Amino acid sequence: MLLAGLLGLLAFSSHVSSQKETDVLNLHLTSGGFENYLWRSNITAAQILLTSSNVTDRLQRFVVAMPAGNSGALSYFLPVDETQELSVQLVNGTLQDAVAPFNNVGVQGKLSFNADASLGVTIIGAVRAMRDYVEGSGTMHEIFNYTVSSFNASFLHLHRGWINSTHSMDFILTAQDNMMFNITPSNNGTFTPPTVLFQLPDPSRIGTVGWSVVCNETTFAGLGPSGVFLSPSEAANQAGANALQGLANGANVNAQQLSFLTYQSKSLAGGWRFLTYFGRDTMIALRLLMPIVTPEESESVLGAVLERLNSTGAACHEETIGDYASFINLSDGIPELGDTPFYDYKMIDTDLYVLPTVAHYFLDIPQGKNRSSAFLSQRASLNNTNLNISFHDLLVRNALYNLQRAEPFALNPHASNLLHLRPGQPVGNWRDSNEGLGYGTIPFDVNVALVPSSLRALARLSRAGLLQLPNVTAIADAYAQIWEDRAASFFDVKVNATTAESRLKDFVIQANLSEALLDAAEKQSNRTIQDSVEFYALSLHDDGSQVDVMHSDLGFSLLFASNVPKQQIEHAITLLQPYPIGLLTNLGMLSTNPALSSNRTQIDVLDRGSYHGTVVWSFQQALMAAGIARQLKFCDNSTITIDIEPIPNPKPSWCSEKALVSDLKAAQSRLWNSINGGRAEIFSEVWSYSYDKTQNTFDVADLAVISPQGTESDAIQFWSFTFLAVANATMQN
Repeated sequence: MLLAGLLGLLAFSSHVSSQKETDVLNLHLTSGGFENYLWRSNITAAQILLTSSNVTDRLQRFVVAMPAGNSGALSYFLPVDETQELSVQLVNGTLQDAVAPFNNVGVQGKLSFNADASLGVTIIGAVRAMRDYVEGSGTMHEIFNYTVSSFNASFLHLHRGWINSTHSMDFILTAQDNMMFNITPSNNGTFTPPTVLFQLPDPSRIGTVGWSVVCNETTFAGLGPSGVFLSPSEAANQAGANALQGLANGANVNAQQLSFLTYQSKSLAGGWRFLTYFGRDTMIALRLLMPIVTPEESESVLGAVLERLNSTGAACHEETIGDYASFINLSDGIPELGDTPFYDYKMIDTDLYVLPTVAHYFLDIPQGKNRSSAFLSQRASLNNTNLNISFHDLLVRNALYNLQRAEPFALNPHASNLLHLRPGQPVGNWRDSNEGLGYGTIPFDVNVALVPSSLRALARLSRAGLLQLPNVTAIADAYAQIWEDRAASFFDVKVNATTAESRLKDFVIQANLSEALLDAAEKQSNRTIQDSVEFYALSLHDDGSQVDVMHSDLGFSLLFASNVPKQQIEHAITLLQPYPIGLLTNLGMLSTNPALSSNRTQIDVLDRGSYHGTVVWSFQQALMAAGIARQLKFCDNSTITIDIEPIPNPKPSWCSEKALVSDLKAAQSRLWNSINGGRAEIFSEVWSYSYDKTQNTFDVADLAVISPQGTESDAIQFWSFTFLAVANATMQN
């Protein structure tokens, strides 16, 4: 090792220091077999993740993920003695800021080792590159290889310069108590990693390794709980005041967790895997959280959406920044763009959330009243093609784009004119995986819920004078009516009694459940397996044929539409039956149920190991719960909700059918019993189940262990915190 390299390491290491702040966010939560630590100060933010000590069926993994540049580091630690269980944990109280020369900031702490270990796969740079490896069957790109800057028996300094050469990251390990390093460098540059052994001189004692991860990407200015949430006294109703207890002052730990994802310029989707901007996620979250959050938070989200519209008016699905943006630009043959952010516009649903979210904020929510003029006159400050364009003009661009997309079906309501996935794209809505739509190309939620809701919002905003679009109000309303009247019929699935019984009995065998589960489901519901069933298809194929899989996406209609037809209420009641007759388990509502599908291969495609299969998505439960409460309030204004919503006049016609309303209330009760059964997971992203045949009950299972791709759940997910703004119907008098 060159002396200069060693001296450089020592100089670097000696400048790493901590900065104590009174308003530091420092949280620890356990989720999905991992220990998660959230740290945010006035100079940096990071999520640290380690495999839980009681988990023995997976490798020990260490992750540091930072919103700055969406950057981070990932390392696996392997046992030297494979007969001994290795545990690597964060030493309590050691997490703190790290500051280094050349504007490098990050985090540092100490790790404890219970046995000798070796350094496994290590990735330094983009969180997206880390995701590619974890969820992409070990996908790695040589361009992301790191270099060993310097090392000895006590130090290891790993360095990666970004592709654009202007930013970099340093990952430093230092041997401390009862620890020494044995390092053999690679003999062929960066193509082979070094061999690094962590050795405990006294195997009877724990060994300690200090670590720091720093980079010189720009840190975002965060919003604390008081910047995100209203105080209880500012709530519009008593339900809101109750929900806000302990949020603005940070007494509720969930408020602190949510604030980790909120920043002055944008909000992030979730951690650790999605610590970047996702338009759909933030708009769905805002739509539900809106009655309890500050104008600053709402307008931060809305402004971020508008600034990232493209020239046609489409909304950005995902923003890629930092080193991975350079990688994409290089791969696309435009390396001269360097790390200019890459904006992804492949989704067909994200654009449709914009107008309903804006309309709800400015026309319904007290915080948005009298703020539209100032907001819409703002000019985009993001350094892209929208720079200096007013928010009003950007909103008009989105409105005209959505009106144009809706027109073909409005003029000729045929399945071929419904919104399809974009050419060449296998994904397009929140179920953003091939199997998520059962390999269909025409999603239910987009066509039945989002298109008409966007059109209705356009008309509302135009009538209120917020959109300077004379002549489109009547057109938008007329188009919306056609979509509302005709789109759902293409998705309507009918299964006769004999077929339903046969498929359900076959399903419990194929899904490794039991017929006793069917008996239990019948006792808990108002249906039997001999009943005929009617529900909406998950999607359609290009030829209009149905992907006849039961699903939870009807919640979008219940939340966004003010004139839901009777059939959709009936279908909601059908969905909210015990699984496998419906979607409800004792640990949450499943997002899909292929039990009744005519294509029996869907049972394997959408199983409990599939990211969008028979698993529980927390935000989908919140969406359904809020949607049902909203519809019931349209019938009876005494229904308790946190959200503020004008009651339609006249009320929906189905409100006069007492038996139907009673059945919907019973379905609401079943839904909340299901939600409450999985309450310990409610703020995480997604979870799966294991089934106990002796008890006919389900237990929470870690998706990362079950999924063939290793897809795991984020411990914190922005849209899962929407439960903070959804009144629990089982706790109301």
